[in-house]
Amino acid sequence: MAGGSFIGLDIGSNMIKVLEARGSNGRIEITALGMEQTPLDAYDNGVILDAHLLGQTVKALLKKSGISSNQCVSAANSSASVVVRVVDMPAMNDSELAEQIRWETERQVPFPMSDIIMDYQKVERPESVDGANVEVVLAAAQQEYIDQHVEVIFAAGLKPKYIDVSPLAIARALLDIGPEASQALGHTVVIVNVGASNTEVSIYRDRLLAFSRSVPMGGDMFTKAIADGLNLSVAAAETLKKDIGEVLFDANAVTPAGGDDVGGGFTDFGSPGGFMDFGAQPDAGAPSGPVSSPSGRMPFDFSNPTPPPSTPFDFAAEGGADGGHPDDAQHTDPVAPAATQSAELAAVPSSDVSADAQRVQVFNAIAPLVAELVQEIKRSLDYYKSRVGDAPVHEVLLVGGTSKLRKLSDFVQANLGIPTRVANPLQNVQVSSKNYSHDYLEEVAAMFPVSLGLAVYDLLGSPPAKRRKK
Repeated sequence: MAGGSFIGLDIGSNMIKVLEARGSNGRIEITALGMEQTPLDAYDNGVILDAHLLGQTVKALLKKSGISSNQCVSAANSSASVVVRVVDMPAMNDSELAEQIRWETERQVPFPMSDIIMDYQKVERPESVDGANVEVVLAAAQQEYIDQHVEVIFAAGLKPKYIDVSPLAIARALLDIGPEASQALGHTVVIVNVGASNTEVSIYRDRLLAFSRSVPMGGDMFTKAIADGLNLSVAAAETLKKDIGEVLFDANAVTPAGGDDVGGGFTDFGSPGGFMDFGAQPDAGAPSGPVSSPSGRMPFDFSNPTPPPSTPFDFAAEGGADGGHPDDAQHTDPVAPAATQSAELAAVPSSDVSADAQRVQVFNAIAPLVAELVQEIKRSLDYYKSRVGDAPVHEVLLVGGTSKLRKLSDFVQANLGIPTRVANPLQNVQVSSKNYSHDYLEEVAAMFPVSLGLAVYDLLGSPPAKRRKK
């Protein structure tokens, strides 16, 4: 295991998360962590408005959290400036791939080639066969965004070591350190990272990224829906979401509909006010220490403190050279949780202000978004299976702030027919700081998979040697 301490920096639309990790006696040790509200006048939905102000906010957070290291691994989180795909390419040697990947990048990326930094890496799967098509992780980001991102890091007084992206970082935190590291060949996990403004749906087979996409919806939309529906301020709506937000649905109405398609209806409260129909849509034991990380290692390497603009960086997600990617289609109205479901929900009279009625009112406000979120996960699964066949998916893990919404994991499981839980990335590491109670760590753990995965990049060692079938 590599020595030293490293900071994982995850700047989100709503919160900045930092985590300091080091290798200790064969384990990952977390020496400090913290989070702070992202200043709205410095960062807006992946767009850096004021790099200096954002950097100063990060610097203050590091001090408040008791972080002493300055070696930083950060995440490029901008859905507006970053494109990541996993594409199928014909078998070819490395020099041929280097030439062909530029043509593929031009086809996949909506930015001018003269304005981007790009990188790629083959995905070496255990079942790979010589001569067969290969999967390639392809990444591109706008030069201006990366320049601003690095400026933020310098303004925070940090030394940038790598820039990564959340799908790869999350895999390290949840799959390379956790119990899935010892799963059988072919084990497939879906990780849904519900952020403030975007939700990432990523699929991993054998701990290797197979698919990822970003959906433009997140916790802020849930909060705004509550504020609009109950005529509240955004702050009051956020408090209600956290305190009493819950997915109310009739688990007894869940019936198998063939394979892993399961219909799960929202609870019918039977009160007047007009029913909302979210029905059918036309198409839609853990190891004691860290292990090597095969889930992707394509760093934007900042060993040189002033890297040239063309330095490659680390990313991951999914696309398809054939058949298109789900993100290529335009999304309009919210859609149903499952093609076979007819879920009905009635509004509660506003004159009823009991605690139970308020809980129902909050759910009435967010119900369309809950339905849309589950449908987007299902759409991603359908696309993935269209590429790999009807291979089993074994588990869904939820992370991010809104993943803690009560019974959301139960509702996802009911509709997908796949075991689903909220993941705790801190359960397989040692948290040595005495500043955090067990209850606090349990409450915030789902917010820290990206920053943990970033911080442990150099602590997990090199990926294992590839195994190929002749």
